[in-house]
Amino acid sequence: MLPLLRLIVADISLSHRELTDRRSHLRRMLRSHQGKARYQVYDQEIVEMQKELADEARHLDDYISELERLGVILRSAHEGIVDFPTSIDDRRAFFTWQMGQDDVSDFHWHDESTAERRRLASTSPEG
Repeated sequence: MLPLLRLIVADISLSHRELTDRRSHLRRMLRSHQGKARYQVYDQEIVEMQKELADEARHLDDYISELERLGVILRSAHEGIVDFPTSIDDRRAFFTWQMGQDDVSDFHWHDESTAERRRLASTSPEG
């Protein structure tokens, strides 16, 4: 499943970054445009940008839904981090994979954040 995840997570990360940049650009445009008649020329461009952003957000949601159908949880779209629910030593946990890694080599306990992940060889609560 990892080759498929690599593709989906790369698409999510790219889409998320583009969406973030475009939203920021649109906010700047709206701030400079607000209430100024001389900028009415940009009204149609703003409407188009808003439509494109909505479309891109739907695509991002589709990618995330695809992960969820695979049983994978997106933890960071920006960094490309996903979790796989599992059990280690009869304790709920998550295997963690991050875009750019060759394979799944980290985990964290269910009650911990992804930032607290550790190498799979270490399964004791102390780390």
